[in-house]
Amino acid sequence: MDTILYATDCSKNSISTLNYAKTLSEILNAKLIVFHIYDIPPVRTSNIRSSEQLHNMAISEQGKILEDYCLKNLKENPGQNKLTCEVTQNTSISQGIIDKINREHIDLLLIGMKDEHSTRGYFSGNIAHKLITKNLCPILIIPSGYGYKKIEKIVYASDFESSDILALEKLSVIAESYNAEIEVVHIPTAGEYAAMQQMEWFKELLEVQIPYKKISYHMLLANNVEEGLSMHIKDENAELLVMLERPNKGLFATLFNKDMVKSMESMVTIPILCYNSLS
Repeated sequence: MDTILYATDCSKNSISTLNYAKTLSEILNAKLIVFHIYDIPPVRTSNIRSSEQLHNMAISEQGKILEDYCLKNLKENPGQNKLTCEVTQNTSISQGIIDKINREHIDLLLIGMKDEHSTRGYFSGNIAHKLITKNLCPILIIPSGYGYKKIEKIVYASDFESSDILALEKLSVIAESYNAEIEVVHIPTAGEYAAMQQMEWFKELLEVQIPYKKISYHMLLANNVEEGLSMHIKDENAELLVMLERPNKGLFATLFNKDMVKSMESMVTIPILCYNSLS
């Protein structure tokens, strides 16, 4: 992993997520771009400065705010140790992030969960969910106020499909950096047959394609998928939940649509990493 993009609103409530992003980038030996999107108020015709002048002033001002924010909370000057700060103007936070990722190769996007106390209602319009449905890079969503914890156990919600193998291959890079265990979890739906045989087939295939060995497999019975995952995460004290956004119908299709991810946010208090099967 080369580059992590962290989108922030520079608020007090985002400090813990900033520190999480910095620690994660250090462990993965990746460049961290702390990214802030701002909006310029409408320019009145009586203003003596041109729109270009106002734009340049805003860029300079917002850039200084972001650098001071990082210096104060990370105790480190931007430009050192693979840490950079960038600002851009856009009326849409989600579009600003999308434009940035389209311009530059980003391996991981890190954002905070919806927080009603943040400026501009950051992500209050379900911006995180809008980004998940795009064919972007993997997205790591951090709960508001979540303090960094070493990742020792990762829960991966699986449907035993080929796209799961590709996602697990990428995930193993993160797991290996922490020497963490990956728990591949499947919750059978009503009427599902031969789930155990399918799990054994998937296990054999995964062991051939992925060299990382700290992977275990779990079949859980629960009333519904989100309840089963939530209970397993609590029982296992996991530090990361990993999901796969799927364009096609599947056994976990309902879990990975944006409405279900929103439901999981209220049940899960650990970071959620979302892969897109097309990315």
